[in-house]
Amino acid sequence: MLRTLLAISLISIAVSCAHKDAGKALRKSPRTTGHETQSLSQQANTFSDSAFYVGYVDYFPETREFYTALYYRDGHEYPDEDLLESKLDSVIVFEDDWGRERLPMEDARELLVLSGLDTLLVFDRENQLVCTCPLNRVEYLWNGLESNFIAVFKADRDFGPQTGELYGVSASLPHDHFQKLSSREVRDANLNSSIIKALDISNAHDWHMRHYRIDPAGATYSIISSSTESGESRSYLAVSDNEKAEILNEEQENYQYLNILPVPILMNGKPLLLIPAGYPSSDVLWDYLAGFNGNSYEAIEYNRLPL
Repeated sequence: MLRTLLAISLISIAVSCAHKDAGKALRKSPRTTGHETQSLSQQANTFSDSAFYVGYVDYFPETREFYTALYYRDGHEYPDEDLLESKLDSVIVFEDDWGRERLPMEDARELLVLSGLDTLLVFDRENQLVCTCPLNRVEYLWNGLESNFIAVFKADRDFGPQTGELYGVSASLPHDHFQKLSSREVRDANLNSSIIKALDISNAHDWHMRHYRIDPAGATYSIISSSTESGESRSYLAVSDNEKAEILNEEQENYQYLNILPVPILMNGKPLLLIPAGYPSSDVLWDYLAGFNGNSYEAIEYNRLPL
């Protein structure tokens, strides 16, 4: 049920819903998870309480609520976790191996980034609106592996078990920023071979590949990752069409891309991407929002759009 309960080997990638692999003790900005960010991050650093959020969302069927992980405000990290834990004032759910406890909103606003979360539009991977959800409360979610501060949103009805990927966007984001865009996964061994050839990367590796066809642009976005028993690892984010293929990002001996979820909001002519990532052969996994800077995709701090 909870993506925080999943810890898998990176390249075995049992990743039918890859963002659910993204366990972390508390969501941090991409700056603090090893991503090198430049122009987009510098813009996002100036975000205010009117900034717009885009990020993965999960669902609690037992209380009929959606939730998303929270970031600490700049300058506040793990030492503040104990302080916030001391302010928890009531139990929402308590089981043997996991639980949820309420954090008063005034304490949450002091140390956690809540901008853009007053009301969230929740979408599925097909970009269909699932729910318009007001912020209900802030909670501390814990289990035997880790803990997370989360924003919890009231659903307008019972959605039952949610096994597919969901993402949320600030309801205050102006409607004209949304584009008509669809993405579908393409599974084709011939496409795998043609992209490896077009990108001129070694076919000696055992590549894990996932492809998403974006329409109406007619482009295919791909992740291409490989690691070896000796520890060598490579990962690419690429885009291709009928005429050419190009690498948009490359990671060597670093983290790898697990999956992508294209979001129908354009930045410099290309869709925003939600990217689950992690380190090979470890359970250090996370996800982040990335935008196109004109040359490559880079992480956007706090998942807040620098519009």
